[in-house]
Amino acid sequence: MKIQVCMWKSCKSRFAEYITKRLKLDLDFHKLDWVIIEESLCMWHCDKWPNVFFDKHLEHYMNPIKASKLLLDKKKWNNNWNWNNKKNNNSNNN
Repeated sequence: MKIQVCMWKSCKSRFAEYITKRLKLDLDFHKLDWVIIEESLCMWHCDKWPNVFFDKHLEHYMNPIKASKLLLDKKKWNNNWNWNNKKNNNSNNN
């Protein structure tokens, strides 16, 4: 999964750097090696700053806590998907 944090003027002045720091700390703490965090140029929604793309879904009005929660929700979804996939593969092999 790729996360892109807008670092243009409006977003940068409204916690974008802290969002990036918080997400990177979450990646390390939860060992989410399947997530990539990038800084991005303007996402053209300056009236709804800060903006963050979470796996091709644009999220507006982000803050560090909201971004962290969204990342952990994606982690839960990914864990459930992996568990269900393994379960289905094991039942097909029997």
